[in-house]
Formats: sequence, C-alpha cells, structure tokens
Amino acid sequence: MTRPYVEFRNKRLWHKIDYDGAYGYQCTDLVKQYLDECLGRWKQKALWNANQIPASLEKQWFKKLWVNNIMQWDLIVRTKWSLGHIAIVDRIIGNCVSVLEQNGSWKNSWSWEWQNAIRIQEYDRNWFQVILRNDDIIKNFNKELKYVNEKLDERERSLKLTIDYKNALTFKSNN
Repeated sequence: MTRPYVEFRNKRLWHKIDYDGAYGYQCTDLVKQYLDECLGRWKQKALWNANQIPASLEKQWFKKLWVNNIMQWDLIVRTKWSLGHIAIVDRIIGNCVSVLEQNGSWKNSWSWEWQNAIRIQEYDRNWFQVILRNDDIIKNFNKELKYVNEKLDERERSLKLTIDYKNALTFKSNN
C-alpha cells in the first residue's frame, strides 16, 4: 500500500528542495513538491510567496478552514509577515502542531549545519492563521488510517495468539 505523505516525509527529511529554481530553498518549494508528488496538483510555478498560495489554491481545489479544524497533512499558513510561511501538518498533539517545513520561521532555520533543511518543527496551534485542505488530502489520510488500523489488528491478533500460547504452556506446567 502506498503511503504518500509518510513516504514523502521520510524521503525528504533533512534534505533541501528548490522546486521552482528561484530564491533558493523556501517553504513554498517544499509545499509545491508535496502538492506535485503526493497530490498531483501543482501547476503554478510562478508563485513564490507563502501569502500568495492560499488565494491561488482556494480558487482551484482547496478549502480554506479555521485553525481549530486542523488535521494531519493539511497545509498551514502564517499570514502575519510580508511573505508568510507555509508548512504541512505532520501531527497534532493538544495545542501543539508539528509541521514538516523548510526555511522555517524563527526556529533554528539559520543554524549552520541544517540551514534551510526540511525538518519537523513544533508550533503552538495559534501561530498559524490559515488551513488549506482538499479531497485528496482526506483520501490519503483515510488510506493511512486504514493502513494503521490493519497493522494494529495484525499486532492484536499476534499478541492474542502469544498470550493464548503462554496460557496453554502455563496451564500444562501447573498440571
């Protein structure tokens, strides 16, 4: 079974992407690569500013949502700067959002060793203002959920067999 986001993240983590060949390694390059590779949906290579992306994607096939409706693999945008910042939601735990990002905001994006590298970074949920989601993200999410549930079912069956076997051995040794 393909796991589009998980495979994308694992392949790209700690690397750099300059998808459009302009302005170096930007947050928008990572998102463009994600949209192209995982959703087959990126056509506008000219956009380079994170603040431009919500309006462009919303016109095509994305819904703009409130931050409290966030789910894994949504695009999440900070619009409070002149250029903004865009990332991909990796996971949500309480009020914290872990995102896959490149050239991140103010959180260690300029350290000499990993300068502009793609990484997972944690933010407060309210740090971002816009969530973008489309049906392909939901389909990929549901596929991943099915995959995880199947793996858990396999583990539970295996564990039950192991416990049954152990109980049978224990019963035999007590007789």
